[in-house]
This record gives sequence, C-alpha cells and structure tokens, in this order.
Amino acid sequence: MGLLNQQFDLLTRLLAASEQRQQVISHNIANVNTPKYQRLDLKFEELLAREFESEKRGHTVTRSTPQLQHTPGLQARPDGNNVDIDMEIGQLNKNALLQQVYLQLMSTELGQMRRAMKS
Repeated sequence: MGLLNQQFDLLTRLLAASEQRQQVISHNIANVNTPKYQRLDLKFEELLAREFESEKRGHTVTRSTPQLQHTPGLQARPDGNNVDIDMEIGQLNKNALLQQVYLQLMSTELGQMRRAMKS
C-alpha cells in the first residue's frame, strides 16, 4: 500500500474512533447523576500506535477495534457515580479539537492525491 493510502487509512480510523469516543463522552455526561454509574472511555490510540509500528516493520497486522473500558482510579461520590462533569467537558473539547485536526489532515491528503492524479 502506498504511503498516501496508509496515511489516509490511519486518519480514517482515527476519525472513526474519535467519533465513537464522542458518543462515549456524551453517554458519560448524560449519566452524570445516575447512581453507581461508572465513567467509560474508549481506548484506541495505543492500539493504533502498535499496529502502525508493526506495519512499519513489515508485519501483517489485523485491525483492532477500539476498546470500551471503565476508567479506574477515579474518586466516586457517595452515590457511587465517578463522573466528573468538568473532566468530561474537557475531554469533549479535546476530542472535538482532535476531530478537527484529523479532518484537516484528511483534506490535505486528499489534495495531495488529487495533485498526484493530475500530474
């Protein structure tokens, strides 16, 4: 696979995973007052980094799916809920910025592909 295709594939997967994370964060915010609710997060950066390194070494890699996990170590309130609304809003903003970066990089990649096809 060409370098542009690999980069576009990676960006596509990052964007899809960040969209899933957006849904998980929204779910956490919706359950901020639900007793015993435990915060969830979607882990995908580490998986993609390992896949990318394996591909760079020439190994065949099966695509991993993002992992939905409870977030350990957070202080729970007396009702057992451990969602911190301020943290969730921060994560929501961070994720939105990452999505914008991924989209901008995808736009750049598409522009490079267009220029390559025209020349």
